[in-house]
Amino acid sequence: MSNWWTDSKEVPFESTKDNTMRGRFEVANITGLPVGVGRNVSEFSHFYCEYVKRVRKEVAKYPGRHELIEIDIEDPTVGRQMEEAFGVNRTCWGHSNTGNHNDKVPAEELQ
Repeated sequence: MSNWWTDSKEVPFESTKDNTMRGRFEVANITGLPVGVGRNVSEFSHFYCEYVKRVRKEVAKYPGRHELIEIDIEDPTVGRQMEEAFGVNRTCWGHSNTGNHNDKVPAEELQ
């Protein structure tokens, strides 16, 4: 999560106040992530885990109608997993647009 969190402040969007993906999350009133919450990796991780639980619960309500495929995009075998799940060649999956963060999140963003 910390890699994605760090990268999200570098993904630009023209229409947001601070011009980043993270900025959009901070001002969007998303269920479980009210405006102003999610400004550090701890808050955002909590939101994301609760979101995953809600999705799993919804999918479980409709057995046979929905299939939930969960893939860890940080896993080095993600290309193979995506190919097996979706039939898209594994070479189409990989890391791009990665930040130069060296897996470090500033201490104030961990709170």
